[in-house]
Amino acid sequence: ALAQLTYDLIIQQQPLVEQSMLILLMVLSLILRTVLIRAQEHYSQLGSLHAREFLREQVLNGWRQTSALIHSQRSPGAAASQLIEDVESMDGYFARFWPQQLLALLTPLLILIVVFYYNWLAALFLLVAAPLIPLFMMLIGWGAEAVNQRFFYQRQRLAGHFLDRVKHLTTLKLFAAENEALTEVEERSQDYRQVVMKTLKLAFLSSAVLEFFTSVAIASIAIYIGFALFGSITWGPAADITLFSGLFILLLAPEFFQPLRNLSQFYHDRAAAMAAASHIAKHLPDDATKSPAEDVFELTADDSSSMLIATDLCIGYQPGDVLQDPINLKLSNGQCLVINGPSGCGKTTLLHTLAGYLPPLSGKVLLNNQPMGKEAIRYLPQKPWIINGSWADNLAVLAPDATEKEMHKVLSQLGFESLILYRNKGLDSQLNEHGEGLSGGQLQRLALARVLLSPAPLVLLDEPTASLDAESRQYVLAALTALKPQCILVISSHDADVLALADHQLQFARREND
Repeated sequence: ALAQLTYDLIIQQQPLVEQSMLILLMVLSLILRTVLIRAQEHYSQLGSLHAREFLREQVLNGWRQTSALIHSQRSPGAAASQLIEDVESMDGYFARFWPQQLLALLTPLLILIVVFYYNWLAALFLLVAAPLIPLFMMLIGWGAEAVNQRFFYQRQRLAGHFLDRVKHLTTLKLFAAENEALTEVEERSQDYRQVVMKTLKLAFLSSAVLEFFTSVAIASIAIYIGFALFGSITWGPAADITLFSGLFILLLAPEFFQPLRNLSQFYHDRAAAMAAASHIAKHLPDDATKSPAEDVFELTADDSSSMLIATDLCIGYQPGDVLQDPINLKLSNGQCLVINGPSGCGKTTLLHTLAGYLPPLSGKVLLNNQPMGKEAIRYLPQKPWIINGSWADNLAVLAPDATEKEMHKVLSQLGFESLILYRNKGLDSQLNEHGEGLSGGQLQRLALARVLLSPAPLVLLDEPTASLDAESRQYVLAALTALKPQCILVISSHDADVLALADHQLQFARREND
């Protein structure tokens, strides 16, 4: 419309008032273009939102299927960075790069057909110049993808390092090491800044290269059309060029390259998304890191015929690195097995294997002749975890349907009743994730209260009385005595009083290479 308007006004010498339809068409075209662009952006963002929600759910599902032992080896800061920032890094791919691929294919093709109708030589200019942009986009993008890999690694590393220092501020202060910690965080921040600036440098470099080739291509067409209109070029279709066709082609030339330029700009979104996807995929479970499926087998606490059988069980973290001789066990409900031996001989490794956190190197473990399932096991590690919530929230982790009366009964059994009554809000009193205000023995008793509130046919405990004060130790021993008839109890311990509870003992020897 603009080319036709210019042609009519300059060449045809028509008055402006007679061009009202063309002007109206131009205005409507601009409005329609704006509406379509906004609609495309809206639905692209909506699609990106749904895609990221789905991806975040997949990450969470992957974490649920991953062994708790694997989770314990990851920094919470790095995990949070993966769930939030890595998933958000996929936004550019879904909202911009992926839709732009279709536009970069269709729009130049349609424009090329139209330009070819008016002037095949100008169309040939466009056809020759078009592949150069994706070519340089890929060349620069390969380097950008490697830089983005470093970017995500440095970001997760910085997040984990910073969170670790914040969590241990008290310890740093006690040892007067806050200045060293500050220096470490500053050095990590500088490393991260350098990677970010390198990423930006690549982005600006690629933009400059693409702008250069686009400008050269458009300038070449403009020179050709200008000389053709001037009469200096007469061969080929140059003689048929008019002001209308020449201006029309010149106006379409930037529109021909614009989708390709946008795609090249969004290629960095693709590189960032590929790097993020690579980091996410590394921490999704494979067959070696998956926990047993939740629906494989489920037992209730009322099952009095539970039977745990381990046959030729070899434990360890890597093939060829067996910690102990093959283990054979047969335990029934109401029996207690205590594992004894020096530190590092594999006691905790056996508990991890029985819990399903670590696959056996060979042999098998069955509960009632079925594969191990999460619902049939309660595992209490040496360092119990406390969630940031109330006492009731912490107790409800394993027993969401427990009543307040049942909670008070269990807490009273473990000597907490006076402490709860002392607090103004009772069970609604808050605990942070570190359990500040509670001693190590009280934290161990609180974790044991969860098990008592929601017993399972198989209960595994790792050093439940280690480093406890005398009062906490007596409460824990009494709780274990009460728990024993309700389940199969497997305990790792050096404590003579715990050994007295045992129906069977498993003595581990020190490893020869220790």
